[in-house]
Amino acid sequence: VLVPEICLTTQTVQRFYKRFGSLVAIFHSGLSIGEKYDEYMKIYKGEVKIVVGTRSSIFVPIKNLGLIIIDEEHSDSYKQDSSPRYDAIDVANFRAKELGIPLVLASATPSLESKARTLKDVYHLVTINKRANNAPLPKTYLIDMKYEGGKFLSKELISKINDRLAKKEQVILLLNRRGFSTFVTCSNCGYTYKCPNCDITLTYHKTSNSLRCHYCSYNIKKYEVCPNCNEDALNYLGLGTQKVEEELKTLFKEANIIRMDQDTTSKKGSYQRIIDDFSAHKYDILLGTQMISKGLDFSLVTLVGIINADTSLNIPDFRANEKTFSLLYQTSGRAGRGNAPGEVLIQTFNPEHYAITYTKNHDYLGFYNEEMKIRKILKYPPYYYICLIKIISKDYNLASKSSYDVVNYLKQNIKNEIILGPSVCNVFKLNNNYRFQIIIKYKDVNNILEYLTNIEHHYFNKKDIKVEIDFNPLKL
Repeated sequence: VLVPEICLTTQTVQRFYKRFGSLVAIFHSGLSIGEKYDEYMKIYKGEVKIVVGTRSSIFVPIKNLGLIIIDEEHSDSYKQDSSPRYDAIDVANFRAKELGIPLVLASATPSLESKARTLKDVYHLVTINKRANNAPLPKTYLIDMKYEGGKFLSKELISKINDRLAKKEQVILLLNRRGFSTFVTCSNCGYTYKCPNCDITLTYHKTSNSLRCHYCSYNIKKYEVCPNCNEDALNYLGLGTQKVEEELKTLFKEANIIRMDQDTTSKKGSYQRIIDDFSAHKYDILLGTQMISKGLDFSLVTLVGIINADTSLNIPDFRANEKTFSLLYQTSGRAGRGNAPGEVLIQTFNPEHYAITYTKNHDYLGFYNEEMKIRKILKYPPYYYICLIKIISKDYNLASKSSYDVVNYLKQNIKNEIILGPSVCNVFKLNNNYRFQIIIKYKDVNNILEYLTNIEHHYFNKKDIKVEIDFNPLKL
């Protein structure tokens, strides 16, 4: 049984332990090397019948395997973004076919590729039209933030949080951006703190009074004056979970508030502690990033608030609308899972956007049909497959020249597929490496595989240039 996040493993394992006891093993990256070894050997020796884990557990040597279940199959977490860049769903498909066993892909918001395969009878569709306890879906309201005077918590959301606190019910708030401030800039000279290794601004983290790069982990202390002009004119722009937490503590002084993001869950056991404490109602409000959006089940949560719902709409990625819809829809599902009805407030500057209106109406099929029209016109998955080639070097000129060499070679040899680029990557400079990209949209992998293999072999042993080839990439 695969789940996308370590925090979900915790709740899922507890349910399996209650039902199946010692027949269950757990396997994920949060375990120590010793714990992984113990679990692995239990699996290898056949002492367990069920393995629950994250994507790497698809490789465990479980004997007499009869069923694979992948929960929240739409999640990015199943694709590894670094070498060997495997997709756990592809591996699961392979294992299931080799063994002649069922593979169950479960999601309230299936990926467009999976949904399209059900319509072509590649996958068999099984639909659940009711919640497990027959509870009604939460009522969802859109709050147009253009009329909220620049504040990041609307009057209506504040009012409804106060109402839930008075009723001794719980609240989940989603903001998919950690840190206190997205960037720090000087209003006197215009200086902005940037990472010296990457082409990106540093994020301010107030608890450690530090500025961090979320790509390479570069970290410096923040001073009170601008390092460029020495004026006391630093402004904190953008919104992160730390800033929202501070505001919540000011507005709701009697409430117990817990934050769940990469910063608060970096220590071993922290996922488990936060989930257990919130489940035991030691906290009234859970504020978090996307890790709180999937699968978590708290019976006292009757209100979900989504802050800055537009954030993921503005990502330069053809999947931005799909990711936004899934995130909002999944987070909405955390409300009203117990006896009391749930409500969802989505704060947005784009209340007319179809990804947001279809979320409000709990209409996955409507969103799917709308998004598929765009994918077809622009020749994106599931109508075409995509392969991403990255050319990376510390030498800008070498990276640029090599990217043109690669694209010219591809265009000379591949005639029936679409080749785009080269262009600079979204984060052009990362860890002092300059990065260019080429995109291939293709129908038949056999048309491109030979030439990609040749490119990989050509650059394999070169020290000053690196080429990465990624099929079905998560990010462009």
